[in-house]
Amino acid sequence: MKTLVKILIGTSLLLSAYANAHVSLVSSSPAAGEVVTESPKVITLSFAGEVRLAKMMLHAEDGSMYPLDHVMSMTPQATFEVPVKESLPIGSYKVGWTAMGSDGHKLTGNFSFSVRE
Repeated sequence: MKTLVKILIGTSLLLSAYANAHVSLVSSSPAAGEVVTESPKVITLSFAGEVRLAKMMLHAEDGSMYPLDHVMSMTPQATFEVPVKESLPIGSYKVGWTAMGSDGHKLTGNFSFSVRE
């Protein structure tokens, strides 16, 4: 019986660590692949669990960077709203982000969207 309890406790610890290590981006606004008709004032990232958003960058298809009003978050959250500092002209854009999970795992990802008339 003691062995079974130890196995169950060990398994639950491993599964909870695995779940924390694999927090992922579940949605964004603008959404990946979305075509919007006006420049977004805010880019929203929503994760499956709480993370600290370390870095977020916005690049145009020609490689130029557009400034975002973001500083690394010290408080873990599941959703981040990051203001875009200037209006984006018509074109395609790529958002890149880096976050830290509660267990210290580094998470990275990116998605693209377009601004069209």
